[in-house]
Amino acid sequence: MPTETTFTDACDSVGDLAPSSDTDLLGTDSTNTEHFVHPDGSADEVRFVRTGTTDDAAAVYAFGGELREAAAQFHWHESAGGDVRVEESADGGDSWSAVDAPREEYGEVSAAWHHATLSTEFSEGVDRCRFVLTAGDEAWSGQLGHVAITYLDDGSTVEPGSTATATPRSTPVPTLTPVEGSADDVVFDHFVETDGTEFVVDGEPAYFSGGNHPQVSRHDGGLPARELLSRWTDLVPGLNVVRVPAFGEGQGNYLQPAPGLFNEAAFRLLDRVIYQFGRLGVRLVMPLANYWDWRGGIPQYLEWAGASEKSAFYTNAEIRSYFRSFVETLLERENTVTGVTYKNDPTIMLWELANEPRAGSADYDTYRQWVESTAEFVKGIDDNHLVSTGMEGFYGPDGPVGADETRYVETHGIDAVDAASYHLYPDAWGLSKDESVEWIRDHTARAHEEIGKPAYCGEFGWAVDRSDDTPDDEELAERNAMYERWYEAMVDTRTNGAMVWDLRNESEYEWTSPWNRHAVYPRDEETVALLENYTQQIRGLADEG
Repeated sequence: MPTETTFTDACDSVGDLAPSSDTDLLGTDSTNTEHFVHPDGSADEVRFVRTGTTDDAAAVYAFGGELREAAAQFHWHESAGGDVRVEESADGGDSWSAVDAPREEYGEVSAAWHHATLSTEFSEGVDRCRFVLTAGDEAWSGQLGHVAITYLDDGSTVEPGSTATATPRSTPVPTLTPVEGSADDVVFDHFVETDGTEFVVDGEPAYFSGGNHPQVSRHDGGLPARELLSRWTDLVPGLNVVRVPAFGEGQGNYLQPAPGLFNEAAFRLLDRVIYQFGRLGVRLVMPLANYWDWRGGIPQYLEWAGASEKSAFYTNAEIRSYFRSFVETLLERENTVTGVTYKNDPTIMLWELANEPRAGSADYDTYRQWVESTAEFVKGIDDNHLVSTGMEGFYGPDGPVGADETRYVETHGIDAVDAASYHLYPDAWGLSKDESVEWIRDHTARAHEEIGKPAYCGEFGWAVDRSDDTPDDEELAERNAMYERWYEAMVDTRTNGAMVWDLRNESEYEWTSPWNRHAVYPRDEETVALLENYTQQIRGLADEG
């Protein structure tokens, strides 16, 4: 069976490239070190540049076996022109076609130099790819570095190899990852179920602690699942749940670019996310839609139907058809890595109807009917998985936060809803520190005592502004103190699941820290220590009976 192999090229020698690369126009650069900065802020001398030319120069990779995905770092100077284009070939390089390779910029612009990570997935049957440093006004308009390409190694003899003019050097040893190819390879044997106020697995109580990552399943620059997970499962032993979007509407590289049109490349990325999480023993909570506009969401459904009020998502027949068609496609999807349909994969812990669905201008009866009918629709296709709302936990007109008519207790009492979802953002909602602790205690207690179902906090966060004048360690200390109080409340009330917003990697720090004030990075050592400690305590509740 072919193995999934990742070739990593530090770009310090043209000897890594296939013979068809434009090696006469391409070389390595060591004269401008300070401009080749990595996402974590470090810098080195390792990258390809166009050498003494303003013509296109191509770095070609061919391995033996079908290419799956690629990532790289790219620098360019805004005044020198030039760019990078990624192309694929399925006929040995006789013909090439461009592929979508979105970039995520990071760091500060220094002397007009821009820095970005590139990522792409290839079409089926692709046997080689190339990065084309395109023509600009100066030879220094583009630098490419640290290329990683994943492919299926079928044992053939094609290698990145050496060129006739390359300095002899050993070929880097690739990292091998077995390809999971059947239902027998799914890690989990049992689905998560409920028994009264408990989540249970194979009849035994189970408690869940982890976090969110909203971009790991995104096809326009999302972090590879294996990179995210290998870091966080090492940092937080016992981490056993991550909340990951199963939606994306309105753009060509999202799951549903247009009504009824589904993007196979984006779905294949989601296949890989489910596989990578499952093989490391991490369950997934997956919202099916989004009340907000990031990654399309309800606003995109409204645009498709020519509606203006978000409440139309709950009542408009055209939108209902679009959404349910997507949900059915998702649940019936056969994972191209494992061969298991989503509805039959126990890696998925539960489906959420949406991320933070508010009633908005809809009256409560309309909102409740949508929740009930949609939950029943999901269960009519998939009777293996739990269903929850994904809501923030507002009580209604008389609650401590806002007056939204979602009604936490009444709505989660619907028979087709299996567990009670709530979130916590006191800085956004105007809750005091003491009120935020009570929010946890009250929501878990009411779920257990009044609704009779498990409760999980699907998102919680305390803002840290890493760009203001206040020292970060002061803000982090305040956040850590609140997290400790919140986790203590969760343990004390036997909250069934806790998912912090959100788990990030150091490679994302430069571009996420200015706006994502709730993010947790590995460098936040005291926060990480809290997550590790309380993950063990929360999971240990299962042993206390």
